Amino acid sequence: MDVFQDLPHDVALQCLVRVPFDQFHSVRSVCKAWKARVDLPELIRLRNDIGKAQSLVVLSQARVSPNGTRKCLDGLVYRLVVLEPDTGRWSEMPSLPEFENGLPSFCGMVAVGSNLVVLGGYDSSTRNCGNSVFIFDFLLAKWRRGADMPGGPRSFFGCASDGERTVFVAGGHDLEKNALKSAWAYDVVEDNWSQLRDMAKERDECEGLFHCGNFHVIGGYPTNMQGHLHQSNEVFDTSARKWLECDDVFLEIPDTPRCYAEGTNNKLYTYQANDVVVLEDGKWQFVARMPVEVAATSYLVAFLGHLLLIGSSKYGEPKNVYKMDLNEHIWTKVHVPIEYSGHVELGCDDNKLSCAFEMIRSFPDLQTLEITTTIWDAVPPPAICSLEGVLIMTTAHFRPSATPPISDQTGFGSSFKLVSDWINGR
Repeated sequence: MDVFQDLPHDVALQCLVRVPFDQFHSVRSVCKAWKARVDLPELIRLRNDIGKAQSLVVLSQARVSPNGTRKCLDGLVYRLVVLEPDTGRWSEMPSLPEFENGLPSFCGMVAVGSNLVVLGGYDSSTRNCGNSVFIFDFLLAKWRRGADMPGGPRSFFGCASDGERTVFVAGGHDLEKNALKSAWAYDVVEDNWSQLRDMAKERDECEGLFHCGNFHVIGGYPTNMQGHLHQSNEVFDTSARKWLECDDVFLEIPDTPRCYAEGTNNKLYTYQANDVVVLEDGKWQFVARMPVEVAATSYLVAFLGHLLLIGSSKYGEPKNVYKMDLNEHIWTKVHVPIEYSGHVELGCDDNKLSCAFEMIRSFPDLQTLEITTTIWDAVPPPAICSLEGVLIMTTAHFRPSATPPISDQTGFGSSFKLVSDWINGR
């Protein structure tokens, strides 16, 4: 059956590649012939070759109240929103199944092919830590449930994806707050988990990064030394299937950032103080000064020849978004509608995906609690300041020591960002 009557196959594909990403599920439902064409790898490659691939940034963002205020005394409720940085268009994703009251706090997010995978996290209603896995298929525009993470609930783990079909999870801590050195690999296609060899060290609050074909686990600390980060990283060699411990450039920057972005030029970017830097010849080199409006709580992600930076002029202010052309090093401001100006907690697990996505993930840099709240266990003590009558605590090295009632909390949530080069074929 022809896709379009009397149109040659090549011409029909030229029509389909111009369909916006959020309409692919509608196109697939028209008939079997259209569904078959949309699912073709050929369509993915062609969409990229002719410059019709779409870049998406998916954020976990706090809802803004109807009157435009961002502070909510009953606790911030997070949802997934999508930014198309090329057009400046914003939209909201469907709610996570079983979590209609908000995205789980401190969950992991990675992208595999045309899928977004959400792992674990704390239920925003009960504050119970879970080990659930949910997959959002952008072609179908729907969620499905995956196999639970083995070994029981864990949080503050590092995770990343190889971009093909595998998600790696390592470290974190269990329900008793014991730091973990175990690691697992999840096959999204087969929906099953396989255990990897343990790391050499326990690594709570570590970062995961897939770079140069290997899974890197950065920093983290053991159970008996909370907050004292290891001055070494471990790398899982995906070919030899073993761990290697190394001292590397990720720890050369003071106050090691939790935000690395692998650009489409295969170079690794991050930020140091108010500068964006790139890893070249084993050293971090200056690229550009960050705009003043994103100097605080900044997060970095790469997409199709650009860097995207999200932050604010100071803590507690609405978020601003800038993008920079990697050739010209010129920043351009991206418009942020008020309904999408809520608190964004981002980080990065720099993850250059070869098929459709690029993903960044980490733990939050900022939590806001009512000044009377005393539910945190912090070693060493976090930085504290006051803003609009609310106690601000940076989460440099801390985690919840108890399950807080919702009323005691103005902000307990994790969010991540995902950049997707929509249908960006290899």
